Amino acid sequence: MPKNQTTAAQAARQDTNDGTKYTTALRARQAAASKRAPVLRFLAQQSGHLYELVGGITAAWARTGLRVLLLEEADDAWRYNVAARGRRRRLEPVTAPEPVTTVLWEQPAGAGTLVHQTCLWELRGPGSDRGLPQRDRTPVREAAAAARQAHDVVVLLPHRGWAYPDRELATTSVVLAEVDEFPHTDCRVAVPGTDEERGAPLTPEQCAAVLRERYLSFIFGFPLPPITLDGLIWLAHGELPVDGAYLGRVDRDMERAGLRPLGWATSARLPLRYRQLPSPEQLSGADFVLPYREIAARLRQVLGSLPA
Repeated sequence: MPKNQTTAAQAARQDTNDGTKYTTALRARQAAASKRAPVLRFLAQQSGHLYELVGGITAAWARTGLRVLLLEEADDAWRYNVAARGRRRRLEPVTAPEPVTTVLWEQPAGAGTLVHQTCLWELRGPGSDRGLPQRDRTPVREAAAAARQAHDVVVLLPHRGWAYPDRELATTSVVLAEVDEFPHTDCRVAVPGTDEERGAPLTPEQCAAVLRERYLSFIFGFPLPPITLDGLIWLAHGELPVDGAYLGRVDRDMERAGLRPLGWATSARLPLRYRQLPSPEQLSGADFVLPYREIAARLRQVLGSLPA
């Protein structure tokens, strides 16, 4: 049984200390235990610089008392070897990696925890008639089912392919869009005789169209059936060159296009850890989660409004 977790009967006995009837408390605790945690899947065109954002959002949840699990796919260690005539052949690992669970942050006086678990997500069977290996997702199904009973939020972190939705396990899909250069001007050209660049300013609606074309094209026109997107979070590196009113009009145009903006996160630099979650030392600092608290609160409202 996970730490800081009690059975419904034990918790109901504790609730009777304030005068509540045991049967009433037990029904309430059993109803709460029967609710399964939402399974969140972030979608992104590239994920290398987004792990710090994910860590900040989930750490902010843990500091509010939520039990959060980051369920990450273990590297299956496929390796290439060069065969004759320059061909490459993929070698399957001899043994599957064992699940590894790490507590990244724990609330000193409360139930809030941020846990990171890596495990194998799928098994590969004999090749099909097309020569591709058959994939069995039983490991990740079992891991997600167990996690939904023991935690308040489960976040899926695939090893690769963040652009592809998980239609089987995910109950919530949120897009993370990384902006390397905010498109507030267009057709920038060098000013003769200077080192400056000058361009025609874009309206917020034009800016929103450029953002969708430049950073969200991977979710539009996908050959598979469309999925329901429950939110959109932006990450910009560096200071934004526009004010809040401009961003507000950009967000309204995103809503008009069927998206649901949840906020803008900014960072002064690229994360130092590529494709790695923040370390426990980083997460222990209260200042680390401050830039992500507002976005985390909005995303938590989205999770709470969706059926389990």
